[in-house]
Order: sequence, then C-alpha cells, then structure tokens
Amino acid sequence: MEGVQPLSPTFAQEVRRLRNERGLSLNQMTTRVPYSKGHLSKIENGHVAPNPEMARVLDDALGAGGRLIALADAPARPIPSDHTTLLAFDSMFDGHRTLGHRLSPEVVLAGLRPQLDALSDLARSADDLSLGRALWLLAAKFAEYAGWMEQERGDDASAAELTRRAVLYAAKGGDRELEAWALVRQAEFALYKGDAHATVRLSRLAGKSRSPAVQAGAAQREAQGYALAGDELRCEEALDRAAELSRTVSESPYGSTSLVDQVAITRAWAFHDLGRHAEAAEILDVQLPLIAPTALRARTRFGLRRALAHAEAGEVDHACDLAAGLLDDIRQVQSATVHIDLTAFSKLLSRLRPAAGREVAGEIREILFS
Repeated sequence: MEGVQPLSPTFAQEVRRLRNERGLSLNQMTTRVPYSKGHLSKIENGHVAPNPEMARVLDDALGAGGRLIALADAPARPIPSDHTTLLAFDSMFDGHRTLGHRLSPEVVLAGLRPQLDALSDLARSADDLSLGRALWLLAAKFAEYAGWMEQERGDDASAAELTRRAVLYAAKGGDRELEAWALVRQAEFALYKGDAHATVRLSRLAGKSRSPAVQAGAAQREAQGYALAGDELRCEEALDRAAELSRTVSESPYGSTSLVDQVAITRAWAFHDLGRHAEAAEILDVQLPLIAPTALRARTRFGLRRALAHAEAGEVDHACDLAAGLLDDIRQVQSATVHIDLTAFSKLLSRLRPAAGREVAGEIREILFS
C-alpha cells in the first residue's frame, strides 16, 4: 500500500542475508566467529536473541558496518501485551517444568524456545513499565530453564548462551541476583568436565553474592570442586557452610525444585568423589525415596548415582539390581548428564565383571550407543 513503510529486517534475517550475500556457508562462518554451525543456525532462525557481544562479533565477521549492532539494540516490532498474557506465560512455564521432569530435553525445548523468544519480544514492546519488568523477569526464568534443558541435551554452548540471556533479561527486569547464579551454573559446567580448579574458582566468585540462596548453591558447587581435587577438609567445610546457609532460605528461586534436601544430595556425591562410597550410598538410600515419583529426571539421575555408590562400596549385585530398575526411565528422560554417570557405571561393570551384571551391561551399552 502507498505510504506504508516496509518493515526493517530482524537481526536474524540480516545475519542470514549478509552471509548469503558474501557467499559464505555456515561451515565457513565457523572459521570467522566463535560459534558452532548449529549455534549459527539457531541465530539465523531467531532461536537465539542477540546480545551486544554477539552483535559485535558477527558485525565484524560480515563487515556490516554497525548495522547488526544497531539491529541488536533495536526494539522489537510492537506486539500487544497485557497482564493476562503475563499470567498465561507464567502458567506455560509451570507446564514446561512439569514436562521437564519426565520427558526428553528435545521435546521440552521444542515448545520452550519459541515461547521464550515470543516472551522477550513482548517485553521489548511493552508500553507499561511495571508490565515490561515483569515480562523480562519471566523471560529470564524461561531462559534459565531452557539453558538447563540444553545442558541436559548435551549442548553446553547453547546452555551457556541461554544462561547469559537469562542474566541480561533479569537485569532488564531489575534483578541483578541472577548474574551471581549464572556463576554457579558455570561452576556446574566445569564440574561435569572434571575441572576442579575452575569449579572452585567460579563458586567462590558466586559466593560473594548477597543472596543466601546463591551463597548456598555456590558453597555446594565449591564443595564438589574440592571433592574432585581430593581436598576432604575444605570439602566438609564448604558442605557445612552450605547446610547453614540453606537453613536461612525458606524457598530458593534457583536450582532443583525436586530435591527435599539439596545439600544432603550434594554431600553424598562429594563423598563418592572422595572415595567414601558406603557413606554416599547410605545418604542416597535415605534421600531418594523423598523425591516425588513425578520428578522422574531427578529420580533417575540420583538413582543411578546411588547405584554407582553401592557398586563402588562393594555391593555390585545390589547396584546392578538398582540400575536395572532405572533403564526404562533413562531411555525416557534422555539426559546427557545422566549418560555421564551411565558411562561411569558401564566402565565399572567392565572392570568388575559381575555375573549378575552381564544383562544390565548389555542394555547400558545399547542405550549409550543408540
């Protein structure tokens, strides 16, 4: 129509246009920017919101002359939003968390990511200040949870990017606390990579937060870092500190919502890493029945760790029975972090070669290599 101005491209559309204009494939782009082919694809499809650093990197790589930086800062196209929409998205978030307890990360992310993008667009276009802040805070919750689901899917790069988005969104909503919690999450990434030094360093940084909830989570990761390093005394001190801090927090907005006593679970796994397997098994025997049957992902993760602890404590047949009862659930939740422990259990069975474990070992190999 005459007089109607065409809509400017989105950041994602302009990245794709510039890349194609310069005759670059996604593979060729990976040599110019610190992103994987898969992550670049998500950027171009609008599944990853631009941040200032990403915009600068891509602007330089594509010679955009500042256009991508400007588009990253531009407000979203106006989308009507109101408090009813906020309540609807809040209800959706609860639904995603419920699904995340039982289903694969792929299934959960298929609905979670588009809703996160829509929610952040709504927050950008909100003309009511209080509503905009509430939308940004809810978007931060979506992003933080999506990051955890990406970690469960095995994509640490996407998990880290979503955690950064969560921090940015929370700050826009007036909450700076999530920035410290992001350090706890980074410490967790380091923990799963077996990097004790980075786990402790990041946990200590997070522990400087004024939030008791963040301090408690940081002390737990710090204890696990010391356990990886074999420092029993400092591990115990950090665990005791975590327990004391947790008593001051009525309900933490961070971390798992499935565990009755997060510190006890952390203590069990720290003891396992320290070689105190019987003590770890004893704690998990008590804690596992306290996890709700609907929290399938948590029951699977810590149930498998319980089996590992019993196996290392010399109760291999009992451990095999415990693991056998988890295999169908492991197939259902499809957790990358669970697969780390499943690999450790498989190696343990290969070393010990219990007669009762042959069938279980075969099923585990099938899961790991399917």
